[in-house]
Amino acid sequence: MEEKKNLLISLSKLAKMYRAEVKEEMSASDFSPNELDLITFLSNNKMDTSKEIADSLGLSKSLIARSVDSLVAKGYLETEVDEGDRRYIHLILTDQAKPIADRLRNCRKRFIASMTEGISQEQFAQFEWVLERMIVNVEREKED
Repeated sequence: MEEKKNLLISLSKLAKMYRAEVKEEMSASDFSPNELDLITFLSNNKMDTSKEIADSLGLSKSLIARSVDSLVAKGYLETEVDEGDRRYIHLILTDQAKPIADRLRNCRKRFIASMTEGISQEQFAQFEWVLERMIVNVEREKED
């Protein structure tokens, strides 16, 4: 297959544009970009341990730990030791974090609506399928 040079550039550009939208939306707040990523992740996913989050976002566990410590200190996050395996600590957004999570969710919805304007549901579903397939291919390649 011919090399697709612009794919990674385009994906990176979309991510940068999204981060700029979040930064503008949250400009009056006292959150780092990583703290906002953590709040967004926890409010939209069932995964709730630092390891799961680090693996999903491609961030180091130490960076996640710094964000966790900061959000706990600010009252936006609580930690809970897993009853079945005390090595795991679950991260839980507090009620204080809910309005922030809602703002971030609405920002994401607006961005996705803007990004997908003129693209049918079927086209977007196909695009998502292709991206997931690419991820599977790369992960399989790493295992070999």
